[in-house]
Amino acid sequence: MTVSSEAGATKVVLSEGEFLFSKGTTIRVFSLFFVMMILDFADRMIVASLLPSIKAEWNITDAQAGLLNSALFVGMVIFSIPASIAIDRWSRVKTAALMGALWSFASGAGAFALTLSQLAMSRAAVGVAQAGYTPAAAAWIMAAFPKRRVQLALGTFSAGQPIGMALGVALGGYITSHYGWRHALGIMAIPGFFVAILLYRARDYKNPVLPAAGQPGAVPPATVRASLARIFKTPTLPWIYVNSAMVLMQMASVAYFLPSFLTRFHGVELQTASYMTGSAVLMGIIGAPLGGWISDLWTTRYREAKVVFAMITATLSTLFFGIAFGLATDLMVQYGLVLGAVFMITAGASGPLAVSQELVHPGIRALSMTCNALAGHLLGSVPGPLLTGIISDHTDLKFALLCAAMFSGTVAVLSLYLAKRNYLRDLDNMPRLEVAAD
Repeated sequence: MTVSSEAGATKVVLSEGEFLFSKGTTIRVFSLFFVMMILDFADRMIVASLLPSIKAEWNITDAQAGLLNSALFVGMVIFSIPASIAIDRWSRVKTAALMGALWSFASGAGAFALTLSQLAMSRAAVGVAQAGYTPAAAAWIMAAFPKRRVQLALGTFSAGQPIGMALGVALGGYITSHYGWRHALGIMAIPGFFVAILLYRARDYKNPVLPAAGQPGAVPPATVRASLARIFKTPTLPWIYVNSAMVLMQMASVAYFLPSFLTRFHGVELQTASYMTGSAVLMGIIGAPLGGWISDLWTTRYREAKVVFAMITATLSTLFFGIAFGLATDLMVQYGLVLGAVFMITAGASGPLAVSQELVHPGIRALSMTCNALAGHLLGSVPGPLLTGIISDHTDLKFALLCAAMFSGTVAVLSLYLAKRNYLRDLDNMPRLEVAAD
């Protein structure tokens, strides 16, 4: 490890095989981030399995049901920039821990909602509290792990998403079937408080020193405005953000309405439909780490592998969804195609995520991840389920899912193609800098 100083900022260059902390410390803190990621997505997706019960109690439409999911992501959008500032200027682990405690409280509060508006407000509060968790964790992982293992680590971390989604949908459906949807929200909110306490005391890396006005060098910009300008002047990054949005639109729209699709078109019981949706989402347990490992291995031989591999997986996921909702009619054929599509989505996730972090200075990685999340929510997670619900109300749910999957998948592949055109040049322009352990 080489350490030098320039313009008042510490610069640490790690060898390919070095951990920033000890290996044991890295694994322990990573495990806490991973568990919190599971709880994050469990609280996000639990409403999907509650929808049939909520619709029956309050007599709401599919568009209104989609609004519940969109409200969460609107909350994330509102608080994402302030959260990224706290992450980059204060602490990644402490910010993530506080957010975990807050979103658990907000999710549990939804159990006391008496109207659709009150439940939507509680879901928006969950989104506010979840706004900076993934940027905090991704920035920490990018700094803590050896470079040759970053995509594997990010892929493993991303596997917490499908585990959490499956846990939220499956347990939500089980608890709702036996005790009611309000108990499901309350019970699922409890574990986050305990993990947040443990994470708050974990080790972090030192914040890079911000330069005085006019200072040159490979240092993070002193203001959010300057940081954003640097990010969006990197040609690859905006297209990576668009890709993130389209992948989220595809995944969120299908996962959110899949229990309703199975019950409505095939007469599957709610609890079984919830289990089937959870099982589909669990394909990411294999897909995300395996895709990260393949991408890491391929990157050692082909520098553009991160982007190209994601293009391949996005193309296949779109093809599988298109056949499932456009041509197939048999339940098990449709379900098998959905399994394959989800596997491909998660397998390609770590490459673009790594690109969003490696093309910016370590001092603004959380902000870059926040831009990625903002684009994802504004262009993907927020409009996806809502527009799918609107199309469903005017046609049917199967056609709505086909439209959402094909549109988002096509744009995802196109955005990666455009990102690839500038990726190597942008990568070569980045100095090889890292940070010191705190």
